[in-house]
Amino acid sequence: MEWGADFDREGGQLRFTREGAHSVRRILHAHGDATGHEIQQTLVRRTRSLPHIRVMEQTACLDLIVDDGICRGARCGRMGSGARLEVAAPATIVATGGAGQLYSRTTNTPAATGDGFAMALRAGAVLEDMEFVQFHPTSLQLPGQPNFLLSEAMRGEGGLLRNARGERFMPEYHPLAELAPRDVVSRAIRREMDETGADHVFLDMTHFKESFLRGRFPTLFARCLALGLDMSHAMIPVAPAAHFIMGGIRTDLDGGTNLPGLFACGEAACTGVHGANRLASNSLLEGLVFGRRTGLYLRDHADLLRNPASAPAGPEKGGPPLAVQGSAEVAAVRAAMRQAMWEDVGILRTAETLDRAIGRLEGWRDRVAGEPSLPAWELEGMLLAALGIAIAARERQGSRGGHYRSDYPERGPYGNRHVDLRLGPAGRPEAFWTE
Repeated sequence: MEWGADFDREGGQLRFTREGAHSVRRILHAHGDATGHEIQQTLVRRTRSLPHIRVMEQTACLDLIVDDGICRGARCGRMGSGARLEVAAPATIVATGGAGQLYSRTTNTPAATGDGFAMALRAGAVLEDMEFVQFHPTSLQLPGQPNFLLSEAMRGEGGLLRNARGERFMPEYHPLAELAPRDVVSRAIRREMDETGADHVFLDMTHFKESFLRGRFPTLFARCLALGLDMSHAMIPVAPAAHFIMGGIRTDLDGGTNLPGLFACGEAACTGVHGANRLASNSLLEGLVFGRRTGLYLRDHADLLRNPASAPAGPEKGGPPLAVQGSAEVAAVRAAMRQAMWEDVGILRTAETLDRAIGRLEGWRDRVAGEPSLPAWELEGMLLAALGIAIAARERQGSRGGHYRSDYPERGPYGNRHVDLRLGPAGRPEAFWTE
């Protein structure tokens, strides 16, 4: 707020809302339902106001530079030309977000491809809790339209879920009904869809006045209206979609990883604060709080890095340019991988589906290996991250939070132990258990 973020107020006081599994109203919002945009634009303005920060747009990070067991920067590719660039740095922070694009249905931005996990794994970092993927219960489900998020705050304000027969069903699954934890709601929706043969259920907001909906959810109201849905008079078709990954690059509370010189924060990191199932809006805890902690640590401990870098940005080097466009094979494998992840490593998992996914992912890695294009490089990272999720899910023979095994519906004998991943000598993630 000191940097200009404008959150909603009522009578001069900050206005709070309630979301899934919350017991009190504790979530700030901005312009009704544009909180993420308000925070993002505030951070962009602040960043651009600082002359010592260089923002390199349209530049893809390809890999981390590791020398003598120390991370010394990153290799990048220009998205317009495919030219390669090396950026040397005494400290490198991975803040690449999540991995929703590994699934055919997701609420995530197109950039959330999980390649930060793959880069860290290839560099020697440890990934933790990758099996815990959260599926948001309510994304728009309309033929030919992208999945976009119908905010949990809509249920927090009193929205109801109804199946294809128009029946309200959540009270049968959990005492909190529509405000049950996300994994419970997503599985309930999946079961109702299976039972009715529909590819969606409905989010019912028709018991609210149009004036309230336009004021509280202006962006979502306008977006639905543009698609021919007036939520004050018609129920909204929704279905679960991949939303957030609780796992990531294992860090300490200051963003440090097991690889000297490498730090991580945001959704790319696994700090442990989410456990197996992130509470609604606690992504801000991971993004803002731990982003700040990482920055402050590096500011206050710069003398401890002992990681010399020759220059803040190196010349264009590292081999011939990469092709900007990928082959038809890359596009086909990407689509098949996303569908396989949705079907086999999705809301409900079994040993059979996970084994099938692991075999297919390994085969696809062989098919696209070595193509010199930016889309192929991104796809290789997606396949490696997807393989990490599937292997971790196969290892945990029990259910907890965002990880549900139909063949092991109980928690299992694992307590609070973590499934960690390292890259093995064959280039395949290998799982091991830690406390």
